[in-house]
Amino acid sequence: MNGRSILILPLVLVLVAALFSGAEARQAAGNTTWPLSYIRRPCTWISIRPTGGGPPAVVCYGVTGRTATINVPTAWLSDRSPELSLVNLPTFFNVEWDPASMSAEDSRPLTISYPVGNPTDKLINVRVQLRLVALPAVGYSLIPSRLVSGNLRVETPDPLYLLKSDDRSELHAYACDAPTPMHADLSVNPLFLVPTTYGGYGTPGCAAIERSLADVGANLPRDVPSGFGSAERYPGWTSIEFPRILAFTPYASIRGEGLDHGSPAFQIKAGTRFIIQARVIWDRHEERHESVTSDCQWSYRNHYDFIDWTRWPDPIYCRNNVTVYWDTFCTPADGNCPYGSPNDWWLSSEPIELWAIRGPDGAYGETYDFVSVQSQALLTTP
Repeated sequence: MNGRSILILPLVLVLVAALFSGAEARQAAGNTTWPLSYIRRPCTWISIRPTGGGPPAVVCYGVTGRTATINVPTAWLSDRSPELSLVNLPTFFNVEWDPASMSAEDSRPLTISYPVGNPTDKLINVRVQLRLVALPAVGYSLIPSRLVSGNLRVETPDPLYLLKSDDRSELHAYACDAPTPMHADLSVNPLFLVPTTYGGYGTPGCAAIERSLADVGANLPRDVPSGFGSAERYPGWTSIEFPRILAFTPYASIRGEGLDHGSPAFQIKAGTRFIIQARVIWDRHEERHESVTSDCQWSYRNHYDFIDWTRWPDPIYCRNNVTVYWDTFCTPADGNCPYGSPNDWWLSSEPIELWAIRGPDGAYGETYDFVSVQSQALLTTP
């Protein structure tokens, strides 16, 4: 997938009418229109960095000239069984959010002064932040090739059935139930009639396959880590409702759309739906002040600001000494800035659905491709 840019839609800000008054003769301290120019446009450009050696990421080229990034949480097929997928034999997968795909990095902070040359205002530690807000996945979960949980949908374009491991539908019975002697003609998985002593799975076969999956303990399922602040950077993201799934097909993967080590392969895809939100924020807004003190000396007679005759016979040639100092005009975190609260500074993108998945081998991609082979000649007892 090539990187792509995202349009950020401006929010409508309700401003006090005084903020739109005519231009003043000079730049006043406590400028309120200048910070709004940053609030209205935190990013000059936003793009999505595709999967490669890691999860996909959203990159904001900030109005400060520095970038902010946030990873897109990626569905992870963290383990599978069996390693070799056979026609009509279900392949089980553990499904969780990849913990390595949940992190964000704000743009490096800097101090911005205004106007250039003789500033009256400063914004201290200005940085751009990103967050991803989950949106419900689009699609019906009753389709046998699609599973939906929150803002995640797992599906396949191939002749492949995807089922929750606790599914007890007729399709699940067809995939997992061994035939009885009275209904031998219903057999779909001869390996389930082969005892483990002969290399089969025995009965019940699906349970035996599922038990061979790695036990990931508390990581199954995995919530968005609270340590980074899930409510702050990933609002609405929840744990996956189906921690285990099975993939089942009556066809060899020669009919698949993918490729695995040069062989035709079936594909499993995972799409997450969300909007990108960006904002610019700073620690405090400072304003310039001047303190003027007078100093009088006879040596100033050739270079003075004024003459103070009331000081006679003391020195009457005086200079004004100006001391510049900066006071805090407002602090956004305290909610006392006239241009609003940082909670209202998030600007939103259009809804996005991004396809990315991490396979059991740890590799990231737009799809997970695996081979299913036809081996019916081997599915008999000695």
